[in-house]
Amino acid sequence: MPDNYARGKIGALAGIREQYPMFSDIEVSDQRNMGIQNGRRLEFTEAHDDRYNSPLIEIFDPALQGEELEKAIIGEYLHEAPRRIPQYAEMRDILQSLKTPEQLQHDVQMYFKDVEEYGEDRPFEQWNEVSRKDAFIRGYAVGQWEPEYYTDEQKSVIDAMMRLIEAEK
Repeated sequence: MPDNYARGKIGALAGIREQYPMFSDIEVSDQRNMGIQNGRRLEFTEAHDDRYNSPLIEIFDPALQGEELEKAIIGEYLHEAPRRIPQYAEMRDILQSLKTPEQLQHDVQMYFKDVEEYGEDRPFEQWNEVSRKDAFIRGYAVGQWEPEYYTDEQKSVIDAMMRLIEAEK
C-alpha cells in the first residue's frame, strides 16, 4: 500500500514526522475515497498483523482535514509508542491505575456501545488494552476530549508521556 502522504498528496505528514521522528517509518495511507469503514474514521494496524510487514494508518473519513487530520494521525501513532519506549509503556499502565471509578465505568459503557453500534467482538480486556487505553491518552494529548474529564495527576502523566515520544529521535 503506498504512503500517499509521503509523496505529498496531503501535506500534513511531513510536519508530523518532523515532530515525531520515531514514527516516521509508519506507513500512512489515504483511503478517504472509501469513506468511513465500520464506523471508523481511521485505523491503526500493527506490524505483526497478518496483512502488513510494518505498522499502518489508514485514513477513511473524507471529512478529516487540516488540524483535525494531524491530531488524528498523532493519536494513531500513540498505539505504537508502548512497543518502542518501555518507559512509555510503564506510564501507560500507571495511567490506567489512576482512572477514577467514573472513568472506568465510562470505559465499560463505551465498550458496550462499540459492541452494539460497530459490532466489536473482542473481549473487553483486549478492547481496553488495544483501543481504549490509547484513546484515553489521545483524548487529552491532542485535545479530542474535554480537559475536565481528566484529573490533574492524569494530565501530568500524559504530558510526560508526550514529552517522551517527542524526545525520541
